[in-house]
Amino acid sequence: MKPLRLPWNGRDVPYAMLDIIRGCNCICKTCYNREVREAKPLDQIERELDIIFTNRRVEFVGILGGEPLLHPDIVEIVRRIKARGVGSVIMTNGILWTEELARQLAEAGLVMAFFHIQTGQVRSDLTNPSSDIEVARLAETKCAIAQDAGIMAAVSTTIRADTPNILSSVMTAFRCNRSANYAFLTLERSMQTIDGGIETFAKTNSLDRCVTELAKMGWRPFAGIGGRFRPDTMRWMVFHAYQRLDGDGQETDFAALPPSLLERTLFAILRLSGRQLPMRTTPSRGAIIMRIILNALSGGPVGNLEFACRVLFRGGRLVTKNVFVEAFPELLADGRIECCEPCLDAVVKNGKLVPACLSDVESANGGKSC
Repeated sequence: MKPLRLPWNGRDVPYAMLDIIRGCNCICKTCYNREVREAKPLDQIERELDIIFTNRRVEFVGILGGEPLLHPDIVEIVRRIKARGVGSVIMTNGILWTEELARQLAEAGLVMAFFHIQTGQVRSDLTNPSSDIEVARLAETKCAIAQDAGIMAAVSTTIRADTPNILSSVMTAFRCNRSANYAFLTLERSMQTIDGGIETFAKTNSLDRCVTELAKMGWRPFAGIGGRFRPDTMRWMVFHAYQRLDGDGQETDFAALPPSLLERTLFAILRLSGRQLPMRTTPSRGAIIMRIILNALSGGPVGNLEFACRVLFRGGRLVTKNVFVEAFPELLADGRIECCEPCLDAVVKNGKLVPACLSDVESANGGKSC
């Protein structure tokens, strides 16, 4: 069953990114940020927030860098975003993440924290950067600190072309991470080669390959966003599932939800009515069980009825698990750079919203804004 196309266009995109600093205390092989700049002052951040709110009806503003926790005014930035009536999400490597800082950020209004912790990083809190076990343990520790502070926790990983087994290990760790409800996977690209007019990753590290591997692990695509020049080719996808956990927090059941007639009807109504699709909701346990049942009865996996019955009659904790997969920019044969349309991860550069991944790419300067 084909994934739904997320009904976001133009100003109704509910998300944008705020780039506050480029300095970092971690070295990642695949980092796309090339310009080294000092932390942005608060007055510049306010101006960029004005541009974001003028161009989009955002529900959340993402905060990224570099490493945003290095910004001396990070708590105040979160507080100012909350003052505008929306939530904030932070993208961090977690090195500076502590219980006290998490408490301060939660009080300021932080809603979610994405922790980019993966093998191969050069960072002070990993004794063995090549150990999947150590990386998974560190990620779960940081996520637990966030959850204890009332902040939703997520993990973020770059799926590198030279480590084909990383997807399996990352998804296994994510399913075992009791504090993380979201995983964000970005497919590796070399922005230097794209800027030089060379494409080296499209065949070996494609979204199709990622979807196929996720299917082997029980995940089914739910919805997505197409490309700027190839709108029918998905470049940003959502996988939606639920876990049933026992008293020890171990997974006993897993149910992936592809789109059924229920969701397709809802999306069609939203498009026709011009209403904005909420980016994040927190339904009750009963509402989740009802949705799983209705999904199965309207074309979804029939086996999910058994999942719903086990939750109803055997109990257990019901947990949402969402995976976002993003294909990094791709160089097309005609020299154009393909990216998501619309781009959820747009940042302000030179007074307009542009894809964050292309904000430092010279060949993309002057291109179409988001």
